[in-house]
Amino acid sequence: MSNQVRFVHGTKLSDSPAKPFNGNSGHTNTKPDLARNRAELCFNMHGKITIVDYTKFVELFLPPLQDDKTAHVNIFENIPRPKGEPDMYKELLPSASLTRWLKPKAINDAKICPGFKLVATPYQADKTDSSKQAVDLGLYRAKDAPKREKDKPYPAVDWFGLDLPMECKADETEQDAFDENQPNGEPTGDKRRDALGQAFSYVELIVKRQHRMFVFMLFFLGNSVRIARFDRSGVFVTRKFDYKVDGQFLVDFLHRYSRLSDKERGYDPTVSRILPNTSLYNAMRQRANDKEEDDPRDYVRALFQKSLNTHWPWWKVEVHAHEPRGKTRKQRNHTVVRKFAVGMPHFQAPGVAGRGTRGYVALPVQDDDTIAEDAQFVYLKDAWRVDHDGIDREGVTLQFLNDKGVQFIPTLVCHGDLPGQTTKSQVHWKEFHPGEKKSPLKKHTHYRLVVKEVGLPLEAFRGSSSQLCRILFFCLQAHARAFKAGIIHRDISAGNMLLYRDDQGRWYGLLNDWELSKKVDDGPPEGRQPDRTGTWQYMSANALNDPTRKIMIQDELESFFHVLLYYAIRFFPHNLGDDHIGQFLHDYFDAYTPNTLGYRCGRAKLEAMQYGSISLKLYNPEQNKNVKLRFLWPSPPKPSTATLEPKDESSSSALSSSPSPAERALPPTHSISSAERSPSPVFSAIDGSDLTSLPSEPEDPPKDVNEPVHPLNEIIHELLSWFEAHYAFEDPPLPPSTQETAPADAPNASDDMGIMQLDEEDMAMMANRRGRKVEDTAEKLLEDEERRKNLETHSAMLALLYDSLNTKKWPADDKGPDKKPKEGYVPPKSAVPTNSTVTGSKRRSMDSEPEEQPGATKRSRT
Repeated sequence: MSNQVRFVHGTKLSDSPAKPFNGNSGHTNTKPDLARNRAELCFNMHGKITIVDYTKFVELFLPPLQDDKTAHVNIFENIPRPKGEPDMYKELLPSASLTRWLKPKAINDAKICPGFKLVATPYQADKTDSSKQAVDLGLYRAKDAPKREKDKPYPAVDWFGLDLPMECKADETEQDAFDENQPNGEPTGDKRRDALGQAFSYVELIVKRQHRMFVFMLFFLGNSVRIARFDRSGVFVTRKFDYKVDGQFLVDFLHRYSRLSDKERGYDPTVSRILPNTSLYNAMRQRANDKEEDDPRDYVRALFQKSLNTHWPWWKVEVHAHEPRGKTRKQRNHTVVRKFAVGMPHFQAPGVAGRGTRGYVALPVQDDDTIAEDAQFVYLKDAWRVDHDGIDREGVTLQFLNDKGVQFIPTLVCHGDLPGQTTKSQVHWKEFHPGEKKSPLKKHTHYRLVVKEVGLPLEAFRGSSSQLCRILFFCLQAHARAFKAGIIHRDISAGNMLLYRDDQGRWYGLLNDWELSKKVDDGPPEGRQPDRTGTWQYMSANALNDPTRKIMIQDELESFFHVLLYYAIRFFPHNLGDDHIGQFLHDYFDAYTPNTLGYRCGRAKLEAMQYGSISLKLYNPEQNKNVKLRFLWPSPPKPSTATLEPKDESSSSALSSSPSPAERALPPTHSISSAERSPSPVFSAIDGSDLTSLPSEPEDPPKDVNEPVHPLNEIIHELLSWFEAHYAFEDPPLPPSTQETAPADAPNASDDMGIMQLDEEDMAMMANRRGRKVEDTAEKLLEDEERRKNLETHSAMLALLYDSLNTKKWPADDKGPDKKPKEGYVPPKSAVPTNSTVTGSKRRSMDSEPEEQPGATKRSRT
């Protein structure tokens, strides 16, 4: 059975939010699967395919050749019908004959494409491609064409050098990826939809490994052929034509294509390859290997070193920075070209359409292609941003927040759009869909942003649960201060929270990726922006269940909770068996509920919010009672029988955690020796001096002493009670004014962490918490209205974290090995309802149309 999902006739992309197929998402807990990835790609391109005649296609996308009067002859008219795909690309007869199959040798010998070579690569995958895909044919620059190994019948595909991909199918109908008989050009048969997903996955591999503005592709279908052009907005494809009858069209296209410039064939002119053994190449390697022992941020150099993969091209990338230098129009639009050297992307988003975001650890390059001795590593973000009047560029937002003094966010270095790099598909789509009022295609403009800070992923936090909570505290504070300045983030996720170390060696949390942020309005909701997205796994249950919902502070605070739970389940001791971790992560974060309107929130997350608890009953079938999730205090290390001297904590295998791959880039943290502190498994989360001593000779704890309660339990229990109260109200109020109390300088000491501060309002909330007994607090929290109000501002959650970190005893080094299944969880196969209108991706589009006016009929949208 095909993994593709059907669309009801007339379904529009805006009819439902996406669901998380997670075929290639970095957030998924589900085992990567090529079929799922292809299904996700098909969904993301739903409604974005336009089929046109060849002459119109050429008019739109191929610039005319100057003084070219070449008369094209159909060299394919005598080719017999193929019996299968191998007949379409294998070598058969001498080059002088034209009575053979369409194949590389036929086109190469006809000299249609001077300077290029057509190569068959049907079986051998690129060594850098873990999905092991291989396109049938490809046009390469002659000097870069892959060569066949001695024991192989064909060369391996080279996704880095492939210029024009070509796919061959023997059946011109059942394996056709497009269907001009359908209004949206999308096929309905299983084989045809599989072919469409295959095509998208090939294009995805090209745009992830090359710097492309758009990609052309050929589809050979028996005796027929199609020509397609993909950009970040949509796809235009020609009607199918018989190359035996109208082969001059195919010859004309190949002739034109091979004479286009690199830019006209889709290559980004602001990027150039850094070749091995050049001075810049060697300078990059030298800086990557130049380790400084006293540098608290040497992990950045380690990340840069890791990016210099010799199997991946290195690039010199331009940023056309907008730097106003006066009041005149010319001065206001002044642009400075800055250059940066990068290796392999540190992060790369999946997909063909959309932003295609990727990030690099980069080094500034001077005009003479050298790297200054004092050049500092920076982080460079490359994306095809949604270009809409209602959406500010991320750099504009960051500069605004930097000027407002908002802490724990990136510091802008430079940013700007790349000239002439804007998608075209959305412009031409309107011409062929005159009756459609709204286009599913969005205008994307190529954009680059550079920030000062280079962080580590959140999973690299060291040692203990207290450090994870402190990192979340800093990110929550950044969100609160930005909100106070009038900006709401709208994409709180694990991937957008980073670890950053300052010059004093203290670790902070950094709230990153403000691309989807928007201005907060005190009054009624304004019209929504056309590309509101979020990360499925961490979005609020309300947001997942209501595609028309305007993201509010309550949704963002819930997302912070989901991030905390995600890492707590993966790394800390709890009462959920390790064998069930994969299923729980899938059920809570990845799962979805299908219905006739599309996909909605999964059951586990929704029930946790509605009932204020996380049940493990499904994962403990042998127990009749409904067990709730509970985090456990780690067991102290067992005493050694070889010696009675206490073992130093740093060498205790029971207390040390296995580093994740991201952690290996971290420099060693400061460890307190046994002479400085007792080897106790307990210490105060903030004040390192508040320690519990152990006797010189280890003793078994008394039998009647209860196990300490993990502070995470109180935090999670209290937060869930707030969400339960919030979800009990059918119509939650609009978010309050952003006029929260100004921050006060209230420093608190920490050993290796940044300084934690609370605003005056937050301090008042904390004092209120400390002044009440547990019984009084519990009684007060029973009132739904009181609990719900805790989510109307950031103050209650900040106070909860601050109070817990400063007054509770936390386990030392309770971070253990990652419990998330290494290969991912494999969910049971289930059929997708035939009346479902969508499939989806890890990111759910929202806010795509103007806000509904009071009394208007709601409708789903993306």
